Amino acid sequence: MRIDMDAVLGDTVRGPERSVVDRSVPDDERGGSGGESTFAALLQSIYDGVLIAAPNGRIMEYNSRAVELLGGGRDYLDGSDVMKLISGADTALWEALRKNLDDRRYTLLEARVIRFDGSSFPAEIAVNWMTHGTSGRLCFFIRDISIRKQAQEALEDAVARLEEHDRARMQFVSNVSHELRTPLTSMIYAVANMLRGVLGPISDPVRKYLTMLDGDSKRLLTTVNDILDLRKIENESLTLTRATIPFGRLVSRSLESLAVRTQQKGVAFSVDPGASGLFADCDPQRMERVVLNIVGNAVKFTPEGGTIAVTVTDDSANEGCLRLEVRDSGIGIPPDALDRVTERYFTVGKQPSGSGLGLAIVKEIVALHGGSIGIQSPVPGGDRGTLVTVSLPRVDPPIILLAGSDDFVCTKLGQQLTAAGYRVIRGGDGEDAQHIVEHRRFHGAVVGLGMEGMSGTELILKMKSDRRLRTTPLIAIGGAGLNKAREQILKSFSIPLVPRHWTETMLLDRIEEAFLGPMAMMK
Repeated sequence: MRIDMDAVLGDTVRGPERSVVDRSVPDDERGGSGGESTFAALLQSIYDGVLIAAPNGRIMEYNSRAVELLGGGRDYLDGSDVMKLISGADTALWEALRKNLDDRRYTLLEARVIRFDGSSFPAEIAVNWMTHGTSGRLCFFIRDISIRKQAQEALEDAVARLEEHDRARMQFVSNVSHELRTPLTSMIYAVANMLRGVLGPISDPVRKYLTMLDGDSKRLLTTVNDILDLRKIENESLTLTRATIPFGRLVSRSLESLAVRTQQKGVAFSVDPGASGLFADCDPQRMERVVLNIVGNAVKFTPEGGTIAVTVTDDSANEGCLRLEVRDSGIGIPPDALDRVTERYFTVGKQPSGSGLGLAIVKEIVALHGGSIGIQSPVPGGDRGTLVTVSLPRVDPPIILLAGSDDFVCTKLGQQLTAAGYRVIRGGDGEDAQHIVEHRRFHGAVVGLGMEGMSGTELILKMKSDRRLRTTPLIAIGGAGLNKAREQILKSFSIPLVPRHWTETMLLDRIEEAFLGPMAMMK
């Protein structure tokens, strides 16, 4: 068996500064393996095989346990080089032993020890120095660890088989999840079209059933996505597609689909998106999953007549963070389960069934964003309910350049973006906007295509040709009479076009879409 030199050199412990053998014992009473002295009796009583060697490594004394372990007597041991009994021992090992002894340290190593008949066994060997008269001796304590190694190898084999079984299980679940996601997505799309009236008017009973089907399909799709993300987390392959966006707006938009469920269940539901300046640098889709999983649990465990309140605030307890709170008046979480609800596959007692992945995925995603999650039950100051909090790092709102010569359009854009929490720079006409582009710092731009002087299209081309600005998110404002050449320029750079008669929701959606992506992260 190869010797682990790292263990030899590193697994050393400082030994006693006094000698192992007291100098008061006369040299002539320290007999060999058959002596009757106190030293000999002590030597024979040691469970481990003991080899005592001269400084040059030649064996001089030993106990009967060493004879038993090595299977050879005086002919094999007397005067033999102790290092030749250790399989794989070389000059490096000998130098390491000598250095440790000079520093009054003993060495502990694992190696195979060679028996008289040429066979070997795994052993743990401790090496130390003892004073012997006017000189000294090397002491080798040899312990047979065959049973331990067999148990260790059996355990390692069992762990390897379990890991292989777990990989096979996760691969199977992942394959099934992928197979489920495609038809689920098609079902959700079809149901949404029917609810919008694409196939014509539908009666109220039909709408009721379609709404139920839509909700159940989306919840099942969430579970499928949880399973797929869990596998990515385990493989450390989950990547975040970040955008710097107003967090309160993300929360409000995410919870629109749950409003119908709470209304049908008779639960009072409120959402407070908080101040407009609370921005987070996050993956919107996965953070939406975080919000839906937490609030979905609150809906599930809150009975008719209960309340659920969702709020976004500045986190006063964690400087530089924002805080999401979900407070419900539901049945709460038993004290013995409170510390385990974020574990994978854990479900509470006889409560409604689930995959046991929701809060586990929430915890993992929040951690990837550099945040933390807290769960309290009952809610502070109450005797029931649950309070779930998520703390995330907040970032400064992005700076948006407004480039356009239409005062009415720019004023309206500025008011809407400022109300949403963005910081705004007014660029004016083409020359003024060009000066700002060259000398001011900003994170995104809204360009009016009908600018005077330098056209909006020319400004876009200038920004896209500038290495410093080519990844800056852009959206364009234009009318119905947009010519083909301008349309082609916008399309080639994937720049969203907002019509002159836009809505605030449309504008903010386009801004967030433009900021979405690794190259559009706020620097």
